Amino acid sequence: GDVIHRMLTATQYIAPLMANFNPSYSRNSTVQYLDNGTVFVVQWDKVYLQGKEDMGSFTFQAALHSTGRIVFGYKEIPVPVLQISATQHPVKAGLSDAFMVLNPSPDVP
Repeated sequence: GDVIHRMLTATQYIAPLMANFNPSYSRNSTVQYLDNGTVFVVQWDKVYLQGKEDMGSFTFQAALHSTGRIVFGYKEIPVPVLQISATQHPVKAGLSDAFMVLNPSPDVP
């Protein structure tokens, strides 16, 4: 959509794994994408959690197909996701969609 608001990433996302990643920690860390017209793929490769680099690197991807199919792939997840702290950043995996009412009625707060 064309509506941008401060809660956008908290309310609308496609996230194979959302956490406090720091892609600038290592020269080997990358976030790459590919679009061939039928599938759009984003890959997080060898990314580390900010302040928890000793846990190891994470490699995963999301593929969005033109048919509407969404596939998450995981290559390296060095710790159970439930052990990742959400203190600095929410930890989520999945899809979320939200909407914004542009012309609220008096009956809608």
